[in-house]
Amino acid sequence: MSSSSFIRPEGTDGKAILGSDKNTQFNKLEKNALNDLDSAKLNDLAECLFVLNNKRYGPIPGAYMVMCTKPGKEWCVGQLNADRAKPFILFDDKIFFSPEEAQKEAERIKKDKGETEPPRRCT
Repeated sequence: MSSSSFIRPEGTDGKAILGSDKNTQFNKLEKNALNDLDSAKLNDLAECLFVLNNKRYGPIPGAYMVMCTKPGKEWCVGQLNADRAKPFILFDDKIFFSPEEAQKEAERIKKDKGETEPPRRCT
């Protein structure tokens, strides 16, 4: 994601202000997950993720998650993302039938990518 593809409020060039990717594409899981969520709360979440990601846009290294996509039946692995429009990325090829299986896969991805340190804000 290049910074030129993000929508920023006018007069904020060079400032670390959370925008949104103009080219955001949602897969089916993400559309369903974001469908009925409160946009103000999603915005608050995105701002927190932006700070956690050291005021940078995009996926947060090491911040993998498990989301229930069908209550009691299906879980998906995802990654937290500092973006107002899409605060998480769900991997539609990482679907499991138990939360434990999904958690193991999230941990495997993190280990394979060498992202063993938890995400944290640098000061």
